[in-house]
Amino acid sequence: MIDSYTVFCAPLQGVTNHVWRLAHATIFGGIDAYFSPFMRIEHQQLLKRDINDVSPVNNQGINLIPQILACKPNDATTMALHLKDEGYSHININLGCPFPPIALRHKGSGMLPYPHEIEALFRALKPIPELSFSVKMRLGWQRPDEWQQVLPLFSIIEPKFIIVHPCIGKDQYKDSLNLEAFQEIVDSSSFPLIYNGCIHSIDNVMSIIHRWPSLHGVMIGRALASNPALLVPEKVTPDNYHKFYLEIYNHYAATLTGGDHQLLSTMHAFWDWFLLDANHKCRKAIKKATSIEKYENAVNELFNSL
Repeated sequence: MIDSYTVFCAPLQGVTNHVWRLAHATIFGGIDAYFSPFMRIEHQQLLKRDINDVSPVNNQGINLIPQILACKPNDATTMALHLKDEGYSHININLGCPFPPIALRHKGSGMLPYPHEIEALFRALKPIPELSFSVKMRLGWQRPDEWQQVLPLFSIIEPKFIIVHPCIGKDQYKDSLNLEAFQEIVDSSSFPLIYNGCIHSIDNVMSIIHRWPSLHGVMIGRALASNPALLVPEKVTPDNYHKFYLEIYNHYAATLTGGDHQLLSTMHAFWDWFLLDANHKCRKAIKKATSIEKYENAVNELFNSL
């Protein structure tokens, strides 16, 4: 049944960039669409790394849905128009990020207590021709009922679907799901819904499908970053994990210009998520490595232990 169910890859800031996405699609697949980590405006400009990450040149062969994060209508329209010029016709709006420095500035899930700001954002985006939108959201920032004031506003943009992570922003990434509130959204929404949150296995996906058969699909993030073969058990082999790793490592080794320190820093961040259940001693050695030689020796030892 999962084959006929929409499965999205959630955006994970600093992890699921175009390098990760292309490697995942090449080695594992099983994803209907990848979502980019959110674009944002800083100092009235788009960030070069965000422009690079969503560039169609860097995302050939995959279905990418770019995501934007903004509280100011002008910022949202600037990003939307850029993405339209890049050839995108569908943009995801982030109302879910729980990171306090972002949320406390009325962005991501921190925007949910302020429906008038969301309304202004939606009304600014709606007139842009040939663009459709979806929304990724939480139940609220402080309370699990804040969605109730927001849901009626979705009729402004008529989203293709709404992705709901059923917890509040202040819980950040704790596994504190409020499935009763999610059921209320299922009962209230006239738009297709995607379930997101704490999916760790195919069994989890199947239980969600069984409980809410009317859902449009599911979105999986952290579990895929740890086990990129999660949805394709026939590809769970040490060789495939190693190929996936090498696609990413070789790309950064060839393109980063900041020397060994930048390469090590980038790969340490990658290992914050990848193969979390692998040999603990090897993972610790990888994270502590202060030279490329020590790092590569630790990585080789880990893959030999799989």
